[in-house]
Amino acid sequence: MNENFYRTTFFELCSRYLSTWFVWNVERSYPKGWTDLEFVGKFNEKFAGLRWIIEFKYFSNTEWDGMKTSLEEFTVREEDTLQIRGYAEGLRQEYPEANIRLFVIYCIGNQGFSVFEMTG
Repeated sequence: MNENFYRTTFFELCSRYLSTWFVWNVERSYPKGWTDLEFVGKFNEKFAGLRWIIEFKYFSNTEWDGMKTSLEEFTVREEDTLQIRGYAEGLRQEYPEANIRLFVIYCIGNQGFSVFEMTG
């Protein structure tokens, strides 16, 4: 398994169960880079005005073992926080009225995953 496996599986599940309320952009370009996935609340629906930016990060089992931490103790990395907040800056310039939520999803080999919501 790798990042693309997790990303496409997540995308498939979301498209099945969230398409009533959201549309999505895969790898949208902003001045500070390309997002992995962005959800946009559909106009006149429950989540109108809401935008979720999701960034996937993948560690192989070998990389994870070298980090010497457990999934429960792991915290979001500073460089990933800066990356996703950079995307949010670009989105705010384009849609200043949007309610933006940021998520980093870490996928660890075949061991599991961890989701972090970033603030502003």
